[in-house]
Order: sequence, then C-alpha cells, then structure tokens
Amino acid sequence: MRVPDVVLKSVGFICETTHVTANSVEGDPYATGFFVSVPSSIRGKSHSFFVTAKHIAQDLKDRKIHFQVNKVGGGVTQVRDVFNKWVLHPTDKTADVAVLPVTPHRDMDTVFIPIDVFVTPEMMKAKNIGVGDEVFTTGLFTPAQNNSRNFPIVRHGNIAMLPDEQIQTELGYADVYLVEARSIGGISGSPVFVRETVTLQATRDDGGANLDFLGVGDFYLFGLTHGHWDIKESDMNKAMVKQDRKHGVNMGIAMVVPATKILETINSPALMDLRRQVEEKARKASVPGLDSARKSEKPTFTKQDFESALKKASRKTTAKK
Repeated sequence: MRVPDVVLKSVGFICETTHVTANSVEGDPYATGFFVSVPSSIRGKSHSFFVTAKHIAQDLKDRKIHFQVNKVGGGVTQVRDVFNKWVLHPTDKTADVAVLPVTPHRDMDTVFIPIDVFVTPEMMKAKNIGVGDEVFTTGLFTPAQNNSRNFPIVRHGNIAMLPDEQIQTELGYADVYLVEARSIGGISGSPVFVRETVTLQATRDDGGANLDFLGVGDFYLFGLTHGHWDIKESDMNKAMVKQDRKHGVNMGIAMVVPATKILETINSPALMDLRRQVEEKARKASVPGLDSARKSEKPTFTKQDFESALKKASRKTTAKK
C-alpha cells in the first residue's frame, strides 16, 4: 500500500552534535522523532513540538543534539540550539514518550502532524479501528544513512493485539499496543500510523443485491515505536521467555506507545504553562509570536520560558504529594 508523502515529511532524525561551525552543525543520525502541531488560542497560530521515545532522550542525556530534516529545494537543514531537556509523561513513568518544543523555520521541508488525527479510544470506536488493521511506520534506517538528504524507511504491518491490561517492557509493565512489524535500530521514536477499514459497495450489473467489499480509508497517528522483543534462539518455541537484547532474535512483534500517552505529555503542566507564556507574550507584543514556518522565523519561546515552565510544573507536582 502506497504511503502518503506527508508521512515521510513528518519525521526528523535526532543527531548527536559532534562539530559546530558558524553556518552548520554536524553529527551522525542516532534515532527518529516526529513533528506535531497543537492549536493556539490565538486564531491561525499553533505550537510546534518534536516527539520521540523516552529511552532515546535518556540515551542522549547531557549530550549536545540537533535535529536533521530535509530542506526545501533539496539537501538537509538542521534544527539547532535544541534544549536537551525533554518533557516526560507527567504521571506514568513507564510511558516511553519524550517531547520538546521546537521553532520551525521556513526552509524546513517538514509536515507537522495535527493532534486531531491522534487515535484515542473514542476515535477507535468511531472509525472501527481494531485488530488486523494495517499499520505503517517511517524512520531512520541506520545502515543506509545519507548526509545529503534524509531518506526515511517505511515498514508495514498490522495491529496484532490491543491489550486491556499492561504488557511487560524494558521500562516495566506499560500500556502498549502490539503490532506485527519488525522493529529495527533507528526506528525507536518513529510515528506509527493506522489505516481505518471501510466498507465499499459495488452495484451488480444483473440488478441483484449490492456487493460489499472491505477497503482502506484515512490514516491516523496510532502512537510511537517503543521497540520489540528479542529472545534467545533456543527459547523460540518456549511458552515463557526472557528478553535478551544483546544476544536475542527479533520476534517480529513491536510495541507501540498509544497516541493518548503523547497527548497527555503534550498537555502536561510544563507544556501547558509554556504555551500560555508564549501566547501572553504574543498578545502583548501584537506581533507574530507563535509557530509559523511560512510567515515568521521569530522564536516561539526562549530557553528561559521553557526552564521557567519546567520549574513551575515541578513545584505543582511537589505540592500535590
């Protein structure tokens, strides 16, 4: 099944910065993340965020990083001066989600995924999304990196299980979906999309009853890739197995962090406070102060805004205990 080009444009590669010059930054791609937009209370404006897996953020803790994305007209460009202080899920320590606010610029050839296409339990019922529906993800293929252009790899699969209880992961028992798709290095943090199944009718030439066929409809953000199970080859046929990332065999079942966990992180106290600060400054200044990759390159926030929001959120959390 063909994947829309906008899906490929929604991802960026996370790089550990190794060299900085006046005009560019350099570093090898390490993992994948994707761009998300959240509506602002100011009409016509939105806030922009970059999402990846929590374990990726922890791997890169205290390191200088940047995001590499494709550039309008060809080549690549970098999102520089990234604040390597990720916002995690406010209450669920097992949720493998990390979010950073970002400021887009007009030469980024990227698409921001709107939160209204995030799959929620209500949407799953309304769109009849369930086990067997097609999923696909796009991200970094580490053996085939290219510094002149980002070429995300696409992997297809289907929903294998929608558990109503937590599943064991490396972060502990967590709320995850299971999909039959082989996760690989570099794919962690990638967006996972699902296509809804729709019923199509065909009219019979002989005047008989119409025929119903199943087809695929629109696609939605299902979640992000957490990883997969690796087990020892000698344990492949055992009912009970232990995960072994160093010496294991990929079972072909990947774990997906539900899109609702991303929404809950984006709507955490820290990021809610940050959005309010940005909007207040924009109203006072009466100039474009929110994300607008096409209309303005002015920052949507400052490092001080972000750190202030984090401190406020931390005080609120402490006060509740």
